[in-house]
Amino acid sequence: MLRLSKESVKDLREGLGSLFLCNVGDYVSGVFLHIFRPVIEKAPIILALLPAASDARGDVYSSYGSRLGTLLHLGLFDKHYRRELETLLVLVIGVNTWIGILVAVLGLLLGHSMPVIDVVFLALASALISAAFMVPATTLLALKSFEKGLDPDNMVAPIATLFGDLVTIPSIVLGYEIETRIPSTAKLVLVSVLLLLLAVLIIRIYMLRARREPGYRRAARIIRENLSIIIASTLLSGLAGAFLLDNMTRLLAWPGILVVVPAFLEDGGAIASRFSSRLATKLHLGSVEPSCSKPSGWVLEQLVVNTIHALMVFSSLGVLGAATAILSAAPLAWALRVFLAVLLAGLVLTMVVSGLTYCLAIGSFRYGLDPDNVLTPLLTSLADILGVMSLVGFTLLVTGL
Repeated sequence: MLRLSKESVKDLREGLGSLFLCNVGDYVSGVFLHIFRPVIEKAPIILALLPAASDARGDVYSSYGSRLGTLLHLGLFDKHYRRELETLLVLVIGVNTWIGILVAVLGLLLGHSMPVIDVVFLALASALISAAFMVPATTLLALKSFEKGLDPDNMVAPIATLFGDLVTIPSIVLGYEIETRIPSTAKLVLVSVLLLLLAVLIIRIYMLRARREPGYRRAARIIRENLSIIIASTLLSGLAGAFLLDNMTRLLAWPGILVVVPAFLEDGGAIASRFSSRLATKLHLGSVEPSCSKPSGWVLEQLVVNTIHALMVFSSLGVLGAATAILSAAPLAWALRVFLAVLLAGLVLTMVVSGLTYCLAIGSFRYGLDPDNVLTPLLTSLADILGVMSLVGFTLLVTGL
């Protein structure tokens, strides 16, 4: 019988605390999905946008918060903050234009015809609505934590992700309400203005970079590195959204399942990201051999830690789904099936993403890439598509529908 070391017990305790903290926002997001269910029935695009939009909020604003922490530690906040805002605006417009086009194309391939301009407008509108809250909230959190003697690096990224989870669904619904109330010509004009602004900002940043202004060289590097990895990762999240769209009728017909979707997708990515972060540290220290075929004792302990995390987190999520089913007047037997489907799907998802995390961390390290830089966006997006497939698959299996 494998016995956990003190280090792994510490990982188990701290990881569980952070997972449940992140779940607060995800549970609220699930409740929002339940509340806005009548709107979603009329507008399937809301569900299709959810995984990619949620991932984009987390990736963009956690990176933004991390950079603010670095600037505060270096005493360069006042010097670089204006360029940070310009850079952030480029990322918000660029990423969400890509998400809108991606979701529209994937929806079309699955037989759900949606005008591209409508989907792009909705993606951009929801992103800008979110930004009205996220930018001041993330900035204030970084500044106040630094003033209080706390390290923004430990505070801002997870809480920014939490904030993003809270605002994503309401912002998409509000964006949809705006989108349905204005004519197509106005949508086209507004999207064109935003794309023109994006082009102006990129030209400005890269032209000033050519003049050797350090602040803009930094901005250009952020755009180059952040935009590429977020666009690549949201491709997988877009596939998850398309799969949700294709199974929307089933999701709406299963009382208690829709409410768990945001937290379910987030938990798989969070478990994988924690594991990849610990693996990266061990690989850099030389404590773990970069070999997929011979996992060390520490790796096996971490797989046990991941399994315990999954049991705890997905059990609580199953209870939320079962309770929602009962409140929706579903019979107790159905609620128990919802609990079982969520728990089994979560355990299988955890086993799959844990194996992928280990092999991807080893592979990236052996090819000279830093797992800290490349794995988190990739793993969260992989967890989205695998999570949707696992949840739908086990719900079908357990309910017999």
